Amino acid sequence: MPFKIDNSLKFDELELVSYLIKKESPFITVVNSVYDNAIDSLDNRIATVFPKYTLHNSGHSFRIIQYMSKIVSNYEELSDLEITMLICSALLHDIGMAVSENDITAIKGDSFNFSDVKYSDMLPLLNYDEIETLQEFIRRIHAQLSGKYIRENLKNILKIPKLTELDFAEELALVCESHTKGYDWINSKLSRHVVRGEYVLNCQFIASILRIADILDIDQQRTPYKLYKLINPKGRSDEEWLQHFIISNTEKIELNSITKLKQVVFHGTAKNADTHRKLLNYIDWVEVEITESVSLLMEQDSRYNLLFDPKPKIHIKPEGYTFSGYKMTLEFDAISSLLMGEKIYGDKKLGLRELLQNSLDACRLRQVSDIRKFGDEQYVPSIKIILDREKGEVVIKDNGIGMSMNVLKNHFLNIGVSYYKSFEFLIRNLEYKPIGNYGIGFLSCFMLSDKVKVSTRYFLERNRFDVQLEKGNEWTSLTESEDPLFFGTEVVLNYEQFMGLFNNDVNIVKEFLSTYFLTDGVDFNILQDPDIFKIENSIEYVKQNEKGTFKIDMSDYLEDVEGYAILKNKTAFIKSIEELDLSGDLYIYQKIYSDEDDDYEYDIKPLEDCSHINLDEYIRNNELQYLSIPLVEEENVTAYLSGMNFTDDIDEVIEKLDGKLKWISILIPCNEFGNVVGEILYDKNDYVLEEISYLKLVELGHNYECKTKSTLHKVRLFEGRKNELYLPFDTDKVNWYYRKTGPRKELFIRGVLIKDFEINLPLVASVFEVSSIVINFKSRKFIPDVSRNKMDNESSKIINYIIGKAVHNAAIDLLAYEQDEKRAIRDFILEFYPEKTDFEKWQ
Repeated sequence: MPFKIDNSLKFDELELVSYLIKKESPFITVVNSVYDNAIDSLDNRIATVFPKYTLHNSGHSFRIIQYMSKIVSNYEELSDLEITMLICSALLHDIGMAVSENDITAIKGDSFNFSDVKYSDMLPLLNYDEIETLQEFIRRIHAQLSGKYIRENLKNILKIPKLTELDFAEELALVCESHTKGYDWINSKLSRHVVRGEYVLNCQFIASILRIADILDIDQQRTPYKLYKLINPKGRSDEEWLQHFIISNTEKIELNSITKLKQVVFHGTAKNADTHRKLLNYIDWVEVEITESVSLLMEQDSRYNLLFDPKPKIHIKPEGYTFSGYKMTLEFDAISSLLMGEKIYGDKKLGLRELLQNSLDACRLRQVSDIRKFGDEQYVPSIKIILDREKGEVVIKDNGIGMSMNVLKNHFLNIGVSYYKSFEFLIRNLEYKPIGNYGIGFLSCFMLSDKVKVSTRYFLERNRFDVQLEKGNEWTSLTESEDPLFFGTEVVLNYEQFMGLFNNDVNIVKEFLSTYFLTDGVDFNILQDPDIFKIENSIEYVKQNEKGTFKIDMSDYLEDVEGYAILKNKTAFIKSIEELDLSGDLYIYQKIYSDEDDDYEYDIKPLEDCSHINLDEYIRNNELQYLSIPLVEEENVTAYLSGMNFTDDIDEVIEKLDGKLKWISILIPCNEFGNVVGEILYDKNDYVLEEISYLKLVELGHNYECKTKSTLHKVRLFEGRKNELYLPFDTDKVNWYYRKTGPRKELFIRGVLIKDFEINLPLVASVFEVSSIVINFKSRKFIPDVSRNKMDNESSKIINYIIGKAVHNAAIDLLAYEQDEKRAIRDFILEFYPEKTDFEKWQ
């Protein structure tokens, strides 16, 4: 049996209003005054401010009032004040959307004092769409604005009849604010029993009825905001995307004749599967709301009970496609085991890194969020690890920003939903960019302990929340209590399990912490009674510069980056052939024209005077080529052949006799590149270069019976000044990973070590070398992989490019080069580091 909603009714014909009129309730004057006050804003102003939204007009409020009369078990058992509150909350819950032009000007000028978010910070997140940004800005706080409007404008209207010194403005304001809050907020902020004169009032009940009635107002005339966001109609008008589905029934509440329970029902059509799925998501949300309301009210007085079957009946007909009723599901044990284990992190001890990363994020966020008044002490971030063997506990305690109920429920306990990626966080545009990204890091605590207790208090609120969790069990306990003296977040682990991972040695814990975190500006300590161990790992270079080395402050060259690199001179610029590090006697491969034969002949000639050689003739595409060949002279034949009899590896034999062999190098003109013929040379049929056979080596003193090997070398030279100055360079042949010993070579992302990152610069001028580098990217542009040990390939390339370019610019400034040498490095940068990145400070 359906309960019908008549959309054509006038205000005084609405069932709850009509009831008050019929019984001649003294509150009807209050109800009419509120209606008169709100009608213009509902029907005119909201549509002006929210042109892209579906209707929030008086028709929406009227339908809510009608739904309210169908949702409650028996409204005649309610007090007149409660019925009045239902009507007024339906009229006023969205009144905060009707902001004035003066308020809009203040919002766009970032001077609207009622919000902790700036319009200018939100604008880029919404693609600089000014209308959408304004709407989203107001939508986020419209419930609070509704409460503000009621307190400031309606206090004199919302009076108790015959007791004009009493009003219910504050209760109505809180109920209107509650429609965008959670049920925990309703349970803690709203009273179940308020007395005003002869009338009683259950604000929790009023708030619950308002929420359900509001979300049921969905049909072809109106689509609620939550469904609008699910469908996400980018590039479409409301008229276009509304055509993709129709909720056809206005009577959405039925009474089951057998169970005597009311039930929500949806009839309609959908024209594509994507819209159908999102419509079902919306209906799932309806079920959650009804379930929460039923649970909240079930232990209260019977007149407030909701006699509902929480699960809606769904009759959505697909048009043009087939839709199954199957849903993807996740097995909690399997997924949590996957996300909290060594398969991702590689080492159980890294669970501690994840917890402390959360603490560092919380402290840094508190640091940039804290608003100190004159005379207040400056906030100092603090992290303590308390090893309490007597209690059997390890306590990780920070004095950071803490977590609110909203963050706990929607992010901390919602695996894979990172608060730091949420729109609510991003619009705050805080200076510090947290490293947390995936919303799974806390699960790693179960690598350290099977049972975990978390206590936390958001720094702007008074209440502390205690959460108890157990490995492999999805159920948690959450307790709320007032405790304004508690600060930050505290995680309690099992001592025996934790210390077992560190061989029961506090020094191993200390070494771990000193490796993985930068501690600048943080008071970071391990406490093990009676000892206190201070953890220190600074981004600053604390050693004395060695002679001939130069320190780069990376923040001088890069935005949002801190750290240093140590440079030292390595080789000189190349100004002649003599300055190339070629092996042994130098020869030139020549093509000589023969008048007698009327043809070209090839030969290799010793180079006795390098001053007549034009380097430019031997360089093409920044590359010079030469061959190096060992010659086995008579006195070394026996040892050489003996070695070759022992092994077939000619490289091994050459290496062992290297100091005894005669080496020659053959310089190849650039127009002859590609003429190298052989590598292993053994008899007259083997050729070193075109027309240059093995016999030529014999002429130069090589023993005919001994095979030898020619090796082609390519020297990369960048032209600074033609024939006069060249800059040697190469790919970075050293792949730097983090190592416990030796010079520091470390990459940190927002203060946390990326242990397996490979520092491998694209191209490096060979005139200097980087002997040590420690760099911390504070930007959120770069996000480590889920293990937090590596970066993806593309990010790694970009980071190495950024570092490489900065190092070369610093070399120009710090190393003692001549002006033409500096100019050569600048030209080198323009050639091989041409792209300007967002991090560069120089032009």
